[in-house]
Amino acid sequence: MLSGSIFTGPLTDKFGFRAVSLVGTIICSTALLLASFTNALWQLVLTQGIVFGIGAACIFSPSVSLTSQWHDKTRPLATGIAVAGSGVGGMLFTEITQKLMETVGYKWTLRILALILLCVSGSAGLFYKRRVPVPKGGIDFIAIAKDARLIVVGIAGFFVNTGLYMLWYYLPTAALMIGQSKHASNNLVLYMNAGSTVGRVLAAYAAMYAGPNNSIFIAYAICSVLVLVVMLAVKSMVGYIALSVIFGALSASYISITPLLLTDIFGTQVVTTAMGIMNAWCSVGVLIGNPSQGAIYQRFDRPNGSFAAISVWGFLSFFLAACSYLLLKVIAVCGSARTMLSKL
Repeated sequence: MLSGSIFTGPLTDKFGFRAVSLVGTIICSTALLLASFTNALWQLVLTQGIVFGIGAACIFSPSVSLTSQWHDKTRPLATGIAVAGSGVGGMLFTEITQKLMETVGYKWTLRILALILLCVSGSAGLFYKRRVPVPKGGIDFIAIAKDARLIVVGIAGFFVNTGLYMLWYYLPTAALMIGQSKHASNNLVLYMNAGSTVGRVLAAYAAMYAGPNNSIFIAYAICSVLVLVVMLAVKSMVGYIALSVIFGALSASYISITPLLLTDIFGTQVVTTAMGIMNAWCSVGVLIGNPSQGAIYQRFDRPNGSFAAISVWGFLSFFLAACSYLLLKVIAVCGSARTMLSKL
């Protein structure tokens, strides 16, 4: 989904938000339907993994960029509300999938989810419409990709995604280790989704007053402390629930704030292409981060019944992401100073 955005972003700018989104919906629904007939792991990876990911990229790029075309003064809040939909979807689809799996099995679960996705995403995509036209000279993809500001935002996205899913994977494991049931432990993911839903709106709202760059820097500075200190110090379910909600709220900041940053930098005409390039950076972080966390946990933490090593990994991920956004602020200040000097 993330790496494919480097292609679907420019495709959206070329063919329109509605067309790319609807194509993505058809691909995703077809992928889930095909996955329901699989009998081998490689078939599942191909259908639900790769093909579904390509379709999701076609939906994701237009969806996170569209509000920037239609809002100016209230753009941060509008973007936050729009991307909060994925948090709500995470809560609903997690619960729906779990219930369906228990009653009709995974094959029919995939078929039902394919139908739900076709109806919901397809209906939404019909309303997608571009407001700001693409520049007459076209989009200079190379120039956008080489822009130092986008590179810094991409590096920040890379670091975020190397540690973003650590708590999603290992906090339920921590709950099991203190005697919680499997169902109660898995509910921590729901709490993180709930926090993410609210956090995306609040982060965008805060960006209206503190600025996008300041808001996301503060959020990830706090996340780095949460992952390192609280994950190691808390040993109660109440603490894990609080951590789930707060971390879910703060860690989702880049989803709602990054479109605002890139819109400020590149304008509304080509923000989808810029988002696609940034998501490609994020995809590398996911590919490196998740397997590395697993290897670190198996090697250092699991034999000792602790989470110290992966907590340090998560801390470094968010700390380096926060530093990247601080560097972006330095670049902006230097750019402003250079502009003033040129006028003098």
